[in-house]
Amino acid sequence: MALVGDLKDLKLPSLIQLNCMEKNTAKLTIETDGRYGFVYFENGQVVHAEYDPQIGEEAVYRMLQLYSGKFKVESGIRAPAQTIKLSWNSLLLEGLHKMDDGEADPSRRYDHLFERLLTIKGVIKAKIINEADEIIASSSQDKSFSEYFYLLLNYETQKIGELLQLETPEIVTFSGGFNKFALCAFNKFLVVIELESKTKTEVILPFIRQALR
Repeated sequence: MALVGDLKDLKLPSLIQLNCMEKNTAKLTIETDGRYGFVYFENGQVVHAEYDPQIGEEAVYRMLQLYSGKFKVESGIRAPAQTIKLSWNSLLLEGLHKMDDGEADPSRRYDHLFERLLTIKGVIKAKIINEADEIIASSSQDKSFSEYFYLLLNYETQKIGELLQLETPEIVTFSGGFNKFALCAFNKFLVVIELESKTKTEVILPFIRQALR
């Protein structure tokens, strides 16, 4: 029987550690925003990984940066090839070091903020918009909404701020159809958070405020 779950509840480092410490031979599949990644274990060692276009260690390093998505672990499935020779603990340590080093890259600078937000039940994804209405960081590569959509949300937030005589309202929520959004002031930027449609904003907003501190 396969083990299935959500990366919000069990992160990839924990999944790797669990399979390696139990000396499993298994295939771990991760799906996020329609993209798939695979990690193969052989007697408790990570021997192969794929996350298009990366293969091997680089695929693992890239998947360690995923904060949301579904996973499935299937026992007894062997790797089609061996592309990783590092021990699993060295692999994890190197991957975590790369994540820390990557924060100098503006596109990865807000990873810890995204991680905090995505642990909140009801939060789907988040983006950061600068003063020029440009998306400078995103928790997801999903393209379901164009930059013009986020620009429109930002414009509406500014209009609400003018009505309330505030430069930028602390948090504004929008809902329509199957989507719900929370727009939050963060330093000089705006964080756009997509929420599940059934989320009760009065329940989730205190957690969002805490994550933004």
